[in-house]
Parts: sequence; structure tokens; C-alpha cells
Amino acid sequence: MRFQRIARFAAGISVAACSISLAHAQSMPATPDQAPSGEAAPGEANEPGVEIIVTGTNIRGTKVVGNSVLRVTSQDMLDSGRSTVADFLRELPSNFAGGVGMSDNAQGGQDASSAGSNLTGGQGVNLRGLGALSTLVLVNGRRVAASGQYGDFVDISTIPSTAIERIEVLQDGASAVYGSDAVGGVVNLILKDHDDGLHTTLRLGTTTQGGGSEALLGGSYGTSWSGGHLFAAYEYYHRDRVRADQRAIYNGGDFSDRGGINWPQYTARAGTAANIFSGTAAANGTVIATVPQGSNDALSASDLTTVSDGVGNTYNPWANVDVLPRVRRHSFYLAAEQELSDALTLSGDLRYTWRKTDYNSGYAVYYGTVPSTSPYYIDGSSNNFGVVIDDEGLVRKARVDSFAAHLALDAELGSGWHARFDGSYSREVQSRYATMLRNTNIMEHTASGAYAPNSITCALSGLNSSNIGALSSPSEAQSYCAGLDYETWNPYSTEALSQAVLDELIGYEDLRYVSQLVQFTAKADGTLFPLPAGDVKVAIGADYRREQIGGALSFNYRSTDDEYIQYGTTRRQVGALFGELSVPLIAPDMNVPGVRSLDLSSAVRYEHGTGLGAFDTVNPKFGLDYVPFDGLRVHGSFGTSFHAPPMRYMYDGVQPTTGGNGAFLRTNLYTAPCDTDLVALNGVSGTPGGSGNCTFTAIVVSGGAGDSLKPERATTWTLGADLEPPMIPGLKLSASYFNIRIKDRITRIQSGTLGSILASYFATGSSPYSAALDFDPDEATVEALFDDPRYLGQLDSGPTQSASDVAAIIYATQVNLAELRMDGFDVSASYRLETAGAGTFDAFFSGTRLLSYKIQAAPGSGFIDQLGKYSSTGNPVKFRSKQGLGWRYGPWSVRGTVNFTSSYECESGCYVPDASTGAPVLATSPVPIGSWTTLDLNIGLKLGGIARALADSSLAFSVVNLFDADPPFIDSGTAVNDTMADPYDAANATAIGRTVSLTFHKDF
Repeated sequence: MRFQRIARFAAGISVAACSISLAHAQSMPATPDQAPSGEAAPGEANEPGVEIIVTGTNIRGTKVVGNSVLRVTSQDMLDSGRSTVADFLRELPSNFAGGVGMSDNAQGGQDASSAGSNLTGGQGVNLRGLGALSTLVLVNGRRVAASGQYGDFVDISTIPSTAIERIEVLQDGASAVYGSDAVGGVVNLILKDHDDGLHTTLRLGTTTQGGGSEALLGGSYGTSWSGGHLFAAYEYYHRDRVRADQRAIYNGGDFSDRGGINWPQYTARAGTAANIFSGTAAANGTVIATVPQGSNDALSASDLTTVSDGVGNTYNPWANVDVLPRVRRHSFYLAAEQELSDALTLSGDLRYTWRKTDYNSGYAVYYGTVPSTSPYYIDGSSNNFGVVIDDEGLVRKARVDSFAAHLALDAELGSGWHARFDGSYSREVQSRYATMLRNTNIMEHTASGAYAPNSITCALSGLNSSNIGALSSPSEAQSYCAGLDYETWNPYSTEALSQAVLDELIGYEDLRYVSQLVQFTAKADGTLFPLPAGDVKVAIGADYRREQIGGALSFNYRSTDDEYIQYGTTRRQVGALFGELSVPLIAPDMNVPGVRSLDLSSAVRYEHGTGLGAFDTVNPKFGLDYVPFDGLRVHGSFGTSFHAPPMRYMYDGVQPTTGGNGAFLRTNLYTAPCDTDLVALNGVSGTPGGSGNCTFTAIVVSGGAGDSLKPERATTWTLGADLEPPMIPGLKLSASYFNIRIKDRITRIQSGTLGSILASYFATGSSPYSAALDFDPDEATVEALFDDPRYLGQLDSGPTQSASDVAAIIYATQVNLAELRMDGFDVSASYRLETAGAGTFDAFFSGTRLLSYKIQAAPGSGFIDQLGKYSSTGNPVKFRSKQGLGWRYGPWSVRGTVNFTSSYECESGCYVPDASTGAPVLATSPVPIGSWTTLDLNIGLKLGGIARALADSSLAFSVVNLFDADPPFIDSGTAVNDTMADPYDAANATAIGRTVSLTFHKDF
């Protein structure tokens, strides 16, 4: 095994050596003055004598050969009107599906929603729509600790915008340079390390539809001395919550005014005055009566109000729900550098962010049965009820503490060689406190070993140590409840509940995760030998990193006593060797016909990972730049990339929390057409053999794939051209084709997609996720899951199910799907016109057009094109673009930006209202989703000419979404019994609406 690893790396080095040999064979003796000096990144002026590293290469002072690097400055972010780095990058055209967790959408699934694995509501980057896993995010060129329960993205919302110098985006695979995760591209957030004087920023903003008021206060200070400099920055950010009832598009869940479904009529059949059901109490069950207002301590059947429409009372599922939470953030940053001698320089930086978010997450709704032992049992009634518990709103409070430190030693070795030694440490502490119903019990057991009743069941029972003796032969469950001495809950009362009863009904979850990363890098780069076209440069180095993530959970919402569970900490060690070569073959002064210049590059990196999720891989990359004449650059690249499975994907230990590892049974949540023969129906809801949808019993196994996962392996190639015609000064045009092929693609069935996946399967009989769907499982497999420590029991109030009743097992874990193929174009254009008397005019355009996004479910099966096909977790749309005009004249500047997302469709799995009844039914033809166009406006004014006190100060007025365009409507219900269908696709739009802000900047 060790020999094979060495052989693979040696093969990669041999490729680089061949490039050197080829170049040397064509070389001629070079004079010293032919050696080029360090070059700046495109559009950037170097400090005198400073050679910088550009994202995408390890060689100082060279450009990236074969690719173009997108460069965003701090001024670009200011002109955008966006308040945070995360919000700005969301609008990057190649950042498909909006990254991670912009808004707290109900259908976001475990990995996107802050109610699931993205436990603090962090934001990530999703280049190419491949998922945040496939985008490598660096800060100052270094990896940082990962976020989320699974450690599957980097939270860019912890980065203070005050400290940003620039952002560089390489939109191509780059594992040959950076190792794992650089499949869709690399985003490098480069923070300032020097400045002069004091700089202050104050920003105030708000949304015009209500909520979302924000304030940002930032300051930075830079100073320098002989041989050194220091930079420090602080930023405070506050944003108020945006509630769903402040946005008309939610309309209490009734979308019938837009051709959608009035969801509460069919999936929210409960009220503060309880409904009584004829059969099993369920959100879409048949209501036969409602209770009156009052304490209702001694109701009889005659006191009930008969319901004839089967609906009864309904509730607004969006009441007391935040679209965006309240946020507070403090960020600190410090960087310094000191020359130790003529040859040695020491530098370092520290960064700390504390962020707290506070969500309102609605009201608890419970469907159950009042037993005959309760003093509130109604004789002559089914006592199957549904009620909204609105005495106490549910909350979700999250906090993140993010810390990073970096130290580097640079050494000039002479003869054009330079060495650098880096060490960095980062730590992310994430915590979330949430309240929710206490409707399961996975911890306590009765004397026989069976699961004990849950807290709500005991609160309904009416049993306590004083009256249990009245039962001649109480069951184990009844005796257990009596021992708790609970105050009895009367679900038929509309009066305020006591705090004791609320504590019995509403529990908590207190989750904490700690993610850490240590990285050491040693590298050297310099001139290998000269060629007639310039110096052949090389970089070689070694890298080591250690990653770990672990957590703990305190809770009582799945127990009757407070419980504490420590999760196993997962660790990985990764060692790497890398080499890179830059070869100039032809230079302009060589006067070669048809070739102004020609440059080659090659890179190779070997990575070996041990710990949970071992891997072993070698990834090469080759680049070419060809300039046939001044103003035109043709470039191309080819290489392989990979990303290793996040450690927590492979950890299959118990994590009894939302979005964590677990297995649970449901009888009334998953549906299929009542006339299907693809799954056995249980009749809890619907009539098997009839029309409409019927429920089936399923076990969902969530998270924790174990050691079956393999790294994703990608092959990427690009071909593009950059044009700056000399005859039209100021014009820049660029186009690049990219092609990505990923094998062993890692994906996961999430809660937000499961409904549409099942609907598509029952409609077509096949699914890209067929490997994760086990219909008609054998009883031994089911029994094994019943005995699995992750099994959480039956999570609904339907009839108790045995192993023989289970009709399906859904493995909502991570799996390596066979293959993904995609290709497309990145296009950009800009033009600057400088006039003598009317100022400077700018026009700009950038866009990404995808041509395909095809998924193969299993080797040998066909590819299914998901491009432009709606998914609640965000399949990419075909086209995104950003374009606009700018004008600067004297102290004034004006910039207008149009953001465009193309239309797409929901091909299968979406629900529409039945033409005659209005009930949710599966759409039989694709449902179109409109395009979305928004206009942003920024007006800036330098104030120095107004008053002396305002010297070196400026004011900017910004409007995001100037015309307050609503997101395209889509009735995004994921199942016939969906209780919180979103009225828009949060992966490709937002419901925030128009935002206005005023920013004042002052330099001292």
C-alpha cells in the first residue's frame, strides 16, 4: 500500500519533470536581465519589491496559468449595498443555489436549515451548484475550522467586512494546489494586514416591508514602523428579525390567490380550540367537531360543535415564525508583520467572532388522544384531538464563537529562492438551544424493557401517585406516568395553561459542537533555471493538518428526565506533498510569428488521510496560456480534484437531535397514490385502492453513513479567452467553457427533498436515489433497526407498528452516487469610458450559463438531467447574471446593478390544488417557476468639499431590490400533508424585499 502511494506521487512528479525536460531541451543561454520580476495579480498593483501569491498557485510573483481569477475588492462590496460578505457572495453568478442557509426556509432540509445540521444558521458558498462541500473556502490562503453538525461547510458570515482587502475566486478544480474540497472552485477571503491611520464606518439600514433593521459599526487602524506594520479592526453588526407575517407572500399559508393551495385547510387542522377527529388525529384527518371556548373541565358530547366539512378549526403555520432571525455579531481582527533581519520576516494574525442568533419558530401543535383515565375524557366522543399550544412560542437560540490564529516565517534564501513556514489554528464552537414538543421518549424504559411513555402522554393520562390505586391492574406505562406526578393537561381548555403543564408539554434541546483545525505548511519557491522566454519557476512543499469535531447534547424533549449525551469526537490527520512548475516558452521579445507569448504550468499534490475516513490520492493539473497577439489571451486547463467525506458523515454513532444520526418510524407522514402497487399502504390516512394519496409506514435512517463512503473524484477541464482590444481602450471581454465530471458523488436525501423524491418514484417507478430506498424490506432488517442504538421509536400518534407493518426503509444518509456531469460557460464584459468633462462611465456584465447537470443513479443506469429542475435544496438553474452601469464625476458616484436568475420548472414531485376540491395533488405536468430580476442602486458622495470637518469622509445611499420584486411564486409543498409549504424557492431567491441603507465612512 505504501509502495503504491509513493508510486502514484512519483508518477505525478514525473509529469512535472517531463515539462522541465521539454522546456530545457528548447532553452538557450539567458542573460540575467531576461529574468522577469514579480508580477501583480490582474488589476492589482504590488507594493514595491513585494511578490504576492495569487489564489490558484504556490509560486510567488506569477500569474495563474490556464485560468482567470475573479477578484473582488472591498470597494466592490461597498458599491453592492450588501452589508455582509456572505450576502455579497450570494449574488455571485457562479454561486448557484445561494450557498448555505441564507434564510430559515422550512423546506431547507437537515443540511441547509438552522433547525437541522446547520445549527447556527451559518452561510457558505456553493460554486457551480455542486454544494458547499465542493467549494474550498480559505481565509488568507489558509483552511479554517468547519461549521455545521457535519463539518460540511465554512461559515463565511463570521468574517468582518471591515477587514476584507479583497476576495479572489478561482472557478476551477484546484486539488493539485490545495488538496481536498477544491472541486467546484476556491474562494479565498484575503484580509488586510496593513494600512495607515484610523478608518471608521457606520451603516444603518432597514427593509421597507417591515423588520430587518440593521446597524453596522466598524473601525480599523493601521500603522507602520521601520521594518514592520500592524493592522487592527473591530466590527459590530446587529439585525432585527423579519417575521413571516411581515411578508404578504406567506398569507398564513393560503396560496390560493396565486393559483396555489390553501394549505391550512388540508394540513393544519387544529386550533387553540381543539378539533375532534373521527379517526386517527392528524394534520389532514377528518374533523367531526370542535370544542367551545372556556375551561371545558367537564365536557359532554352534546357540548361539542358539529363540523360538516371535515376541516374544523385551522391555524396559521407561519404565526410566530421568523424568516430571518435577530442577529448580533462582534468581530475582532489583528495582523502584524516584523522584519527580523534582511532575510527573515515574521508575520501573523488573530481573528475572533462572537455571533448570536435568535429565532422564533412558531407554536407547538399536537395531535393525540385523551385516554379514559383523564378527568377531561368526553364520553361518547372519539377523544382524538388536534390543538395549537400558543401559550408559549417555540424558540431557537444559536451562538457561534469563531477563533483563528496564523503565524508565518518568510526567509529569503538567495539566488531568487524563498521559503515560507506557516502554522495556523482555528476553532469553531457552535451551540443551539431550542424548544419543541416532548412527544417522544428514547431514554427511559419500563420494567419490561419497553420504551416508557413520553411526557405528553403522561400529562394527558391524568394519573398520579394518589389515584393510580383506583385502577385494578394498571399497565406498566400507566404506572410509569403515575410515578411522575404530573399535573393533568386538559387539551380542550382554551384558557391559559399553567407553567407546570407547559413544562410537561414543551421541552428543550441544548446542542454544542466544537470543530478544530491545525495546519502546518513548509514550502519553497524560486527560479529553477532561465529560458529565453524567462525563468522556469518551481514551488515544492509539504503540508500537514489535523481536523476534529465533536459535540454534546442536553435535552428533555425526548425523555421525561433531563439527559446528557456526549458524542464521539471524530479526527482526521492529512499529510501532503506538492510541487508546481511555471514554464515560459515564448516571450514577446522573441518575435515568434503567430505567438506573442506561450506559458505552461503543471502542479501535482499527494494527500494521505488517516482517522475516520481514510483516503489516499494524487491529483495533477496542467495549464496553458497562449497570446497570439497583444490583447488576446487564450487559456486552458486540465486536472483532477477530489473531496474527502466530512468526518461526521462517516460517524454513525447516536446523535438524537434534529438533523443528526437517528432512525425513526412514521405512520402518517409519507404518502403514495392510493392505487399504487409499489408500496404497501397502511390506511392511517386515505383509502387504499381509491383516489388521492394514502399513507404508508416507513423507517427513516438519518445521517451516519459509516465507513462505506469514499472521496468524490472529479475531472475538470476549461478552455477560455480574454480579449482587451488595443483599438478600444477600456474594453475587456472574457469567456470560458468548463466541464466537470464527478465520480462517487456524495449526496444525501434531506427532509426537504424526501417528499418530492418519493412522489417522483411513485410517478415513474424509478429514482436517482433508488439505492437509498428499500421498499418491502425483510423483517430481520427492520428488527435490526429496532435494536439499533440510533432508533428513536415511533414519532407519531398513529397506531403502534410492528416489524411486519414497515413497508419501506429510507436511508437518508450520505451515499456515493455513481456520477455527475456538468458543463457550461462563464462570461464577463466590462467597458470604462473616461471623458474630459462628464466623468467616468462603467458598464459591466458577468454571468454563468450551465449547459447540463446530469446525475447517474448507479453504474450502468442512464443519466438524469437535473438542470433547471426545482429541488428544495437547490438544483442549479440554467443562467445567472449580474450586470449594470456606473458613473463617477467629482465627488459623486452612481452604480446600478441588475441581478438575474433564469426561469426553471418543477418537473415532478410538486403539488397543485385539485381542480374541483382544492386539495393538494401531484402535478401531472411540469410546473413553471418564473425568472427573478432585481435592481440595486448605490449613490456615493465624498464629503470633503462640504466642510473641513468632513475631510476624508464619504456617504453612500444604497437600495437593494429597488422595485421590491417578490420572488417567483412556487407552491413548494413537499408532501400532501406538508404543514409549512414555502411560497418561494429559498435556494434561488429571498423574501426579504427592498432594503435601504445609509453608510458613512470617515478616515482620520
